[in-house]
Amino acid sequence: MLNMRSAIWRTAFLTATAAAAVFGAACGSDEAKPQAAATPPPTAAANAAVPTVVAAKAGYAFPDKLVTTNWVTENATKANVLVLDLRKKEDYEAGHIPGASWINTADLSVTDKNGVKGQLAPAEKVASVFAAVGAKPDTTIVLYDASNNLSSSRVLWGLEVYGHKDVRMMDGTWTLWQSEGKPATKDVPQRTATQYAFTATPNEGIIANFDEIVKAVGDPSKVICDARTPEEYAGRDVRAKNGGHVPGALNVNYTLANGKDGKYLPAEELRKLYADAGVKASDSQTVYTYCQTGVRAAHSWFVLKYLVGYKKVENYDGSWEEWGNKDGAKIETSR
Repeated sequence: MLNMRSAIWRTAFLTATAAAAVFGAACGSDEAKPQAAATPPPTAAANAAVPTVVAAKAGYAFPDKLVTTNWVTENATKANVLVLDLRKKEDYEAGHIPGASWINTADLSVTDKNGVKGQLAPAEKVASVFAAVGAKPDTTIVLYDASNNLSSSRVLWGLEVYGHKDVRMMDGTWTLWQSEGKPATKDVPQRTATQYAFTATPNEGIIANFDEIVKAVGDPSKVICDARTPEEYAGRDVRAKNGGHVPGALNVNYTLANGKDGKYLPAEELRKLYADAGVKASDSQTVYTYCQTGVRAAHSWFVLKYLVGYKKVENYDGSWEEWGNKDGAKIETSR
C-alpha cells in the first residue's frame, strides 16, 4: 500500500497543471452554502519562547493544537512565531492581527492530470509559499481565518502532510478576535524570505486516495465520514457529474463542530456528535473524511484526530470532486 500510495503521489505531483482556489475561492465552493488514545503529534518542545498552550476548553486529546486569542496577543510578534491570515487579501488589508502576514491559499493547491481540482500542491510549491513569509523548520505557525477554521484546518493538514513540526490554529477565528475588541492593524510586517523546504517523507498516513476509499467501502475496520451538507449527501445538491455519497458513508456536516462563537465544541460534545451519527472508531479502525474538495474534510479530520482523539484519521484529498465525476464509482443516494 505504501508503494502504491507513493507512486500515486509522484504521478499526481509531477503532472499537476493548474492552481485551483481550494484554499481561497474554491474553498467557498467546498464550504456549505448558507442556510481512543492517539499518537502525539510532533511539537516544538525545544522552542522555549513558545510556552505550552492550554486550550480554553478542557478535554481535547491534543489541546496544544489550538491557541487562544490571548495567546496570540502575547506571542504574535515573537521572532519564532509566524501568524498567518488566511482570509481574502482585501480583508487582510482592511485590518488584521498585529504581526500577522498574509498568504494566498490558492497557491497551495493544483489540478491534477485527471482534472481533479483542489489537490494538495507538491511539497516544493507549498514550501515556497511559506518561505516567502519567513518560515523556518522550527517556526511555530499559527493560522486563522474567519469561517470556523475551515481554511486553517486545510492548511494545517497540508503542512502536516509535509512534516512541519509545529502548526496550530487560533480557536474562534478572526470573528472572535473582533468581538473581543482586540487590536487590528493595516501594517504589513516586513519578513525576510527564507530557503524553507520540507525534508521529511510525506506523511501518507493522513492522506487517502481513491483506491483506498474503494477498499474501505464495506470494510468493518474502516469508517467513512462525509463532511458535506445533508443535501449534498442525499444527492439533492449536486456539485459534480453525479450526486450522492460514497456507499456506507456517514454524514456529519462539519459546521456542527463549532459553536456560535466560532470556537470548537468541548471534546465530549464533539465525541457525542460524531458517535450519534455512527462515526466512532477503535484504535484499530481508520476513519476517512471527505467532502467536495478535501477542505471541509480537513476540518473534520482535525476534529476527529486532535480534539476527539481517534488514532487513525485520513483526509481523502480527491473527495467528491474525484468520486462524483469518476465513471464507475459506486454511489448511494437518499432522495
